[in-house]
Amino acid sequence: MPDIVLIQGSLNPDSKTSILINETAQQLKTRGADSQVLDLRDLEMQFCDGRTLKEYNSDMQSAYSLMESAKAYVFGMPVYCYSVSGVLKNFIDITSGAMESRPKYAGILCNMGGASSFMACADLEKILSFESHVMTVQPIPFAVYSDFDSGQLTSGKVRSKIQAMVDRLLELCK
Repeated sequence: MPDIVLIQGSLNPDSKTSILINETAQQLKTRGADSQVLDLRDLEMQFCDGRTLKEYNSDMQSAYSLMESAKAYVFGMPVYCYSVSGVLKNFIDITSGAMESRPKYAGILCNMGGASSFMACADLEKILSFESHVMTVQPIPFAVYSDFDSGQLTSGKVRSKIQAMVDRLLELCK
């Protein structure tokens, strides 16, 4: 099982959040880190409704096992209505118990339509801290539409912040 799981939290087929996750995965690979991307678009997601884990489908049970075995995470979050996407929150609601087993760390990648919604990252920090006891690392790279061109991340500043986040996460995973 991988040491770091990257969760891509957008269902958009042309997701810019996915571009950020892939950039981060590439930086982890370059450093020799054992990581895996978990793209929520590829899962048969179910709504969290309080049932036991064994009552969820095999996709959700496999995702839970993957999350449980990881040392750290990178959550890619699109900002919708100044907060976390519903699908990402639902995923965390189902898998939160998997993250509680030992001290774990997470990086957050934030993709938003405009720079004024960067504080939405604090919602995810609170959810991870209070619900799963996961400690988040700094910096939190955030990107806006102008940081992309033709399906590529073009911002050196965002790339630099991703690098700093990855460095910190790897330091804590030793």
